[in-house]
Amino acid sequence: MNQFHVADAHVDVLMKLCGSDISFQADDQRLQANFPSLTAGGVATQVFALFVSPDADAGTQLHNVLLELAAFYEQVATLPNIRHITSRSDLRTARQQHQMAALLSLEGGGCLRGQVEILHMLHHLGVRGMGLTWNDANELADGCGELRGGGLTRAGRAVVRELQRMAMWIDLAHLHDAGVRDILRFTDGPVMASHANARAVHAHRRNLTDDVIREIIRRDGWLGLTFEASFLSDKPASSDDVLRHLDHVLELGGARHVGFGSDFDGTSNPVAGLSESRDYAQLAQSIRERYGNELAHRILFDNFEAFLLRQLPA
Repeated sequence: MNQFHVADAHVDVLMKLCGSDISFQADDQRLQANFPSLTAGGVATQVFALFVSPDADAGTQLHNVLLELAAFYEQVATLPNIRHITSRSDLRTARQQHQMAALLSLEGGGCLRGQVEILHMLHHLGVRGMGLTWNDANELADGCGELRGGGLTRAGRAVVRELQRMAMWIDLAHLHDAGVRDILRFTDGPVMASHANARAVHAHRRNLTDDVIREIIRRDGWLGLTFEASFLSDKPASSDDVLRHLDHVLELGGARHVGFGSDFDGTSNPVAGLSESRDYAQLAQSIRERYGNELAHRILFDNFEAFLLRQLPA
């Protein structure tokens, strides 16, 4: 049995629940991160992303985000073994009652239409973190796939200021390098990247440079390594490739600032042996054997727990 608790900062389960007959509670192979699989993998903290295609207009994006929120409240937050977390107090209660901590993040700000008022609404509905873009451009910034390579817009800077004011985490994943530089220039607090790897190990546009990883560490932020195979290697990827990226972040000084954001139910190219949440049990064992118990606990769970306790409101 997996003796380790696991924290995972990014799955796309909610997108798959909308408009389908999939049940989060069922051990349905159409979901990589269904409840039985999360439980089998020892997942004690799970961040559920609100993602919609940026190809839709802003109104449709917002509509779909609301549908995903409804799926979360109807299928996830209602389970007695899960507690929706919006504050440090919620998190402590979840630990006392041995519940899985479930958090909400927004993946891509196109649905905001450049308006902080919509961000305020999503905050009231329980969202506690946000990545400004997906791969494309929107009213806030350019994503990593936008050839123009722009940084934050005026609206993007306003949203970043509000994220800081409301103690919502700022997620660097998917941003173009110029946008990452802007956020690091215009802010001075912790930032995180929910699902990205090390560009020095594999030169993919979605991965982070060593300078950015060092800055995340310096700011007492957090980085979640991800299981999308194309971000890990140019060859068929395995869990050993995840460990190569982990080794590199540890060499940069990230022993207290690294963990995992699997991107389950959002990956295009799954990793052999890491294709669903239950596979965390085997990964945890490999990490324990490689790094020892103390560091394994930090990487798998404690680092993200500490980040949440720094970042969430009281």
